Amino acid sequence: MRKLAIGLLAAFCAPALGAMAEPFGIWLTEKGRTGAYLHVKVAPCKDNSALLCGYVHKTFRTPHTEIVGRPIFWDLEQVSPTEWANGRVWDAENRKVYRAKVRLRETELRVEGCLGMLCDGQSWKRVR
Repeated sequence: MRKLAIGLLAAFCAPALGAMAEPFGIWLTEKGRTGAYLHVKVAPCKDNSALLCGYVHKTFRTPHTEIVGRPIFWDLEQVSPTEWANGRVWDAENRKVYRAKVRLRETELRVEGCLGMLCDGQSWKRVR
């Protein structure tokens, strides 16, 4: 009976764990200094589906709609079941590019840009 209970528990938890380890979808960024924010579509990169990319899907509270479709982060390699690194991230506020890493947490996507050993970033919420 105990083995049956453990098997049932594993069967119900496995899909939830698989969904949690899936970064693909639309994510809401934090608001910037001006109050602007984005929806970012996270998907396999167009040129290499083994790598992770994030593209501007929609802009809010900004006149800069020309950035729709632009990569926010690109060429990230999966380094663990919930982490991607060794790519690049574009900071939309200062228009600079940094080394990138992304970490999928239970309810958010942590996106960081690094310059040397110093890293800073945002925690994004899933839209869908």
